[in-house]
Amino acid sequence: MIKKAIFVVSLFFFYNFIYAVDINDALKYLEENSLNIKIITRIVDEQGLTIWDAEMSRITISGKSVKVKLQGVNILVITDITPYIRYDNTLLLVSQGEVWIGSSESDEMSHYSTIKSLPLSMGESALFFPLGVIKAMDTKIYNIELEIQVNPNKRESGE
Repeated sequence: MIKKAIFVVSLFFFYNFIYAVDINDALKYLEENSLNIKIITRIVDEQGLTIWDAEMSRITISGKSVKVKLQGVNILVITDITPYIRYDNTLLLVSQGEVWIGSSESDEMSHYSTIKSLPLSMGESALFFPLGVIKAMDTKIYNIELEIQVNPNKRESGE
């Protein structure tokens, strides 16, 4: 039994030693190629004034999405934002939005989905409207907008 335990522990350390270089190379690659997605979410009234906003920043890699979830009384908005680094070091930004809207009068929910893709450069801002852009003159309507900016995730030299 003790010999078996020693063998398993030795085997574990042997494999960790052999694959340590590959793991370190993979971690270095991820650190050098990671992206920082900055998202500013706003609710804007019919005159274009911001009545609520929030900012978040997430680290990801090309092809891995970042999720934004907004929940209100009768609304749920889930947006997945996926950056893809292209061969010329520009980006293809893909935003997929899912919206569930209900009313206080019934238990029914309406579901809408949208997907948009946009080529852009690192550091360039893009706007995504998961509900679409609503313009109405007589009704008090609010728009939800997401300002998205993708930059290389460069760590400061002191970290």
